[in-house]
Amino acid sequence: MDQDGLKYGKEMEGLWRYGFIAPLLHRQPGEITQDALLKKLASQTWLRPDGIVTTLSPETLRKWLYRFQTGGLPALANQARCDKGRFQIPEKLVDGLMEARQKNLCWSTQLILELMLQRKLWNGENPSRSTLYRFVKAHNLGRDPRAQPQPVRAFAYDAFGQLWMADFMHGPKLRVGRHKRKTYLHVIMDDSSRYVVKGCFLFSEGVESLIGELEAAIRRFGLPHRFYVDNGAAYSSHYLRIVCARLGVQLIHTPPYRPQGRGKGERFFRTVRDQFLPLQESYSSLEELNAAFEEWLSLYHQRKHSSLGCSPLQRRLQSRNAIRKVPEVTQTEALFRMERRCRVYNDGTIRLKKRTFEVPLCSPNSRVMVYFLPWDLSQVYYGDNLDPARPLDAHANAKRFDNPK
Repeated sequence: MDQDGLKYGKEMEGLWRYGFIAPLLHRQPGEITQDALLKKLASQTWLRPDGIVTTLSPETLRKWLYRFQTGGLPALANQARCDKGRFQIPEKLVDGLMEARQKNLCWSTQLILELMLQRKLWNGENPSRSTLYRFVKAHNLGRDPRAQPQPVRAFAYDAFGQLWMADFMHGPKLRVGRHKRKTYLHVIMDDSSRYVVKGCFLFSEGVESLIGELEAAIRRFGLPHRFYVDNGAAYSSHYLRIVCARLGVQLIHTPPYRPQGRGKGERFFRTVRDQFLPLQESYSSLEELNAAFEEWLSLYHQRKHSSLGCSPLQRRLQSRNAIRKVPEVTQTEALFRMERRCRVYNDGTIRLKKRTFEVPLCSPNSRVMVYFLPWDLSQVYYGDNLDPARPLDAHANAKRFDNPK
């Protein structure tokens, strides 16, 4: 379009908008109020110059009225952005967007941006989401409508312990003191038998809760070959990867934005929502809730499963057992210990999970590696020799002055 045609289009747009605000400009005293007139105009449908039927909100009409009063008829036409065609986007983010689009032609722009958030190439605020959408459109990085996603294939293992899958579900709220706390149901299920090897309601969906549940399941049944999880924060943690490597368990994550692989777990959660939660009364503690769930779970294991043709317990007992036993000489707790590098303060102590421990064999102002179980701080070790760290007892330390010798 040439300059004359562009100018003519803007004038027509301004004239079209002026037709709405003209009654507002020429109201006589005693006539309908401005707010009432705005609501009346907003309740009707109008035909835009391009032939599209539209409605207008009172705020839009009020904005047009203000623009006309301050700038006249030219102010009613939309003005082109002064920075049109220019984007302030970091080079690493641009490369990440282009690489993600080349590998995932059928992904939407929203999924691409979520991937940039996970890779920490974008903080979600700067540049703005609208800027990135304009960049994607300007550089033809949108989804290819001709691209087809890869087909999803159903899978099932035939032996108990070949694959365990785990997931969290939002549970009911429990009153703790004056406040209510949200609970989360964590379930570890065997793929071949649908047998729940560990299920428990927790107050947290963090990695520490996850590792505690995994340790309890392994202590009871043994080591699975594979551990299948989603891409949540707990399952993507460095801690879980270290634990699985120590145990010799293959950690498998669901492909991003492909929830179809977690259908068995979601089906179990739907059963919990339909059959367990509606029949439960309010509980005063987490222990009561878990006791009721354990009772329901024992009945679930004995009921016929529609997909298996038998109960999960029968399938588990009939199928081959692929579980690997933990060697008796192995100290199980050592396999689940978390590692953290802590600073040694001038008084020979370290701070760990809001608690203070003494490390007398370390030099002040140094750094030491600490090994601990997040759910049990009664045994904390430090250094290459795994020396035990003692909880600080300031009162006991003060008694050393009673006997100078």
